[in-house]
Amino acid sequence: MIGDAETKECQLKDPMDLFHSGQVVKICAPMVRYSKLAFRTLVRKYGCDLCYTPMIVAADFVRSAKARDSEFTTNKGDHPLIVQFAAKEAQVLCDAARIVCPFADGIDLNCGCPQRWAMAEGYGACLINKPELVRDMVRHVRNQIDNPRFSVSIKIRIHEDLKRTVDLCQKAEATGVSWITVHGRSVEERHQPVHYEAIKIIKQSMSIPIVANGDIKTLKDAENVHHLTGADGFPCSYLVTMDSCNSL
Repeated sequence: MIGDAETKECQLKDPMDLFHSGQVVKICAPMVRYSKLAFRTLVRKYGCDLCYTPMIVAADFVRSAKARDSEFTTNKGDHPLIVQFAAKEAQVLCDAARIVCPFADGIDLNCGCPQRWAMAEGYGACLINKPELVRDMVRHVRNQIDNPRFSVSIKIRIHEDLKRTVDLCQKAEATGVSWITVHGRSVEERHQPVHYEAIKIIKQSMSIPIVANGDIKTLKDAENVHHLTGADGFPCSYLVTMDSCNSL
């Protein structure tokens, strides 16, 4: 992580200002091995509004200085920045949030990763079936981080019964979540078509920003999905970022 001297120079930003700007927010999604500092620095040069770190296991991050140095590196120009954590215990997520709070603009709780190892450990997409735990984790971070501009967001997948997803999102909103990223597939789905209509229904049921996720590979895709869903932002692969480069 960055040192104390540079910490004082960090210009932390409120990510919510992006969603209140009236413009669709272009996001560098959390990508394993890719969305680290060097990559984030590059995509910010080409119209990316908001960057995420790769997913970090909160328990390892809190326990090990080596893990912190390996998984999280930033600098004073790396803002706004969201650190995405995999977590299953409220206090562990809070401890991780406190560590990154001086260096980042918010955290994101991954409730959408469908990989077997993550779900077997109680992380990722299995959390969409534990709305009370998600609510508890969000509440703990909100109560223990003093900075009101520090965002707390979640990423989810959808249920077969969409009412359950809407209920999950509304409970998270009531607890103070800043925004929700919705991958428009169920846990079991991989390459099936994205359920954009489901994202639209969730968006219409919420007052907070909704980020649409799934099969957005170009800026044209992002525009189309915006019209289909009304979503406020889009996590994009590097293809979207390079497409924006070509449009400059």
